[in-house]
Amino acid sequence: HNLLLDDKDKYGITQCADKKMVVIGLSEDILATEVILAQYEKYSSGVKDFQVLGSKTFPTKEWRLVGEFTATYGEGEQTFRIPEPTYVRYLKFKFLSHYGDEYMCTLSQIKVH
Repeated sequence: HNLLLDDKDKYGITQCADKKMVVIGLSEDILATEVILAQYEKYSSGVKDFQVLGSKTFPTKEWRLVGEFTATYGEGEQTFRIPEPTYVRYLKFKFLSHYGDEYMCTLSQIKVH
């Protein structure tokens, strides 16, 4: 749940070799138009390629692809426009690759608009 907090001192962390994904449940269905990833950690590897999948229910076996994105290397927030905005309540972020060769991978925050 640290990924949802607006606190630069809290973040999600895992070994870079692990499969990385997180599911976020929103308080209500929204028309998702963009996702924002924030990275503030200096001494860890960061997200590169990732997928966003959506659903109106959870748990589910049927996730709909919302978008595939590539983040740029560096600190701060990055905004990714969803090509075809869609109504969702749950979003699954699958982190496919990362920048750097650090042992640990971090992500500071996820926002959805």
